[in-house]
Amino acid sequence: MEVIDHAGRLYRGRMGNLIYYTVNGRTYVRRASKRPGAPAKPRTEKQKGMARRFAMVQKVYTFYKEKVSAEIWEVAAQATGQRGRNLFCSANSGCYDGTGQMVSPETFQFSAGELLLPRGLQVEALGGGRFRATWTEERDLVTAAPGDRLQAGVLYETTLAGPYPAVSVSGTRADGCGEFALETGQDDWAYVYLYFAREDGTAYSPSMHFRVTIKDER
Repeated sequence: MEVIDHAGRLYRGRMGNLIYYTVNGRTYVRRASKRPGAPAKPRTEKQKGMARRFAMVQKVYTFYKEKVSAEIWEVAAQATGQRGRNLFCSANSGCYDGTGQMVSPETFQFSAGELLLPRGLQVEALGGGRFRATWTEERDLVTAAPGDRLQAGVLYETTLAGPYPAVSVSGTRADGCGEFALETGQDDWAYVYLYFAREDGTAYSPSMHFRVTIKDER
C-alpha cells in the first residue's frame, strides 16, 4: 500500500510489524512476515519428508550427470525454458518417499525429449548377461528417424538410487532390434530403461522400463 505524507517526507525502514520502503520516489508499506527475533516455526513431519525427498532426487541427478549423461535432461529442458536439473527433479521426485528411498522404480524417467519411442518395444534375455530389444517401426519422421540409436539405462536391485548406463549397446531404429549387456555380479534383477538418441546427439526420447531377471545369467 502506498503511504501519502503531505509534509513530503519519505519513510524508510521498519516500525513495529510494518516495513516502509521507497520506489521511484513513492513510499509503500507492507506487513512484516514475522517479528524480529521470533523463533522459526517448527517444520512438520510432512515438510521434513518433502525436504528429504528433494535432497535425494537432487543427489540422484548429480550421480546421473556423472555416470550417464550431462546432456540428456539439459537438451530436453531447452524446450520448456527450465534447467535440466529442475526438469529431472519434477519428473522423478514422486519415485521417492519421505525417507528418501526409491519406492517406484517403474515410474522413474531415465530420459526425456522430443523423439518418439518405436511401437512394440520388448526385451528378451540371451544369456551371459546380454539382452535383446526388439520393436516395430515403419515411420520415417524427424522425431522417429531411421538412424536414431538405441540407448539403455539400468537401476540395479541393490542400488536403486544410482542410475547407470548399460554397456555394449547396439542397434538403430531402422534395424528393428538391438542388444545391450548388464553386470552379472550380485543382483538378481534390475530395472532396464530403453530410449533412443538422435544420431548427432541433439535429441532423445522418453524411456520405457522393463524389470529383468539377471540371476540366471551369471
